Amino acid sequence: TRARASRLYRMTTRTAHPGRLAPHEDDYSTMRRLNSEARLAVVARVVARTEVAETTRRLKHEVATQIAQIVDDRAFSTRPTFQIPNNWRCVHFPTPRVLFKVVACVDNKFVSIFAGVNTTYEIGKTYVARRGSQWPPLDECFFAFNTSAGALQAGFPTGLLAKKHPRVLLKIETKGNAYECCEHGRQNAHAHAKATGKTAVTQFKVTRIMTDAFRESALDKLRFGGV
Repeated sequence: TRARASRLYRMTTRTAHPGRLAPHEDDYSTMRRLNSEARLAVVARVVARTEVAETTRRLKHEVATQIAQIVDDRAFSTRPTFQIPNNWRCVHFPTPRVLFKVVACVDNKFVSIFAGVNTTYEIGKTYVARRGSQWPPLDECFFAFNTSAGALQAGFPTGLLAKKHPRVLLKIETKGNAYECCEHGRQNAHAHAKATGKTAVTQFKVTRIMTDAFRESALDKLRFGGV
């Protein structure tokens, strides 16, 4: 009985004080204890690194969110709602947005239907409104549509410089401040504004040619002059 109590005491001493050499501890027991302590130290380091990485990731996300919020607040704080028609509203695209734009073809160049050869477009180039900083005037922006069908079906007023030339549908990418055309209505006694798909962007990049050259009417007057 006394020998058994002595063995239990030695075992308890090892468990309670793993870093202290227990009485009558042989080399094998010492090696086992050191190996256990090494494994515990490795686990502790892994847990600490995981916690630090998680904290760093959370802080970076919070900082990025705050920066994005500051940028949005700054963009909307200067929006010129009093300078645009009632059927237009200010919007901000924090991430790239794909739109579609119809342009004219003049002498193997893509030009603006409104401005003619005074405004040309090329694949891969970025274009910015000529006047204004954050919110340029509406008439200085570039008009595009959310869908390809909307761009192809859009009508143009008479008297434009390149209205009678063949046209091409371009795919563009925009980001930042823009103006969005909308329709006002009422639903369930509440007023609401519904976007029409027409957008005036302050900057964009031409990314792709979507169609071959086509004309405003299916009957090409240059080929069918008597029609």
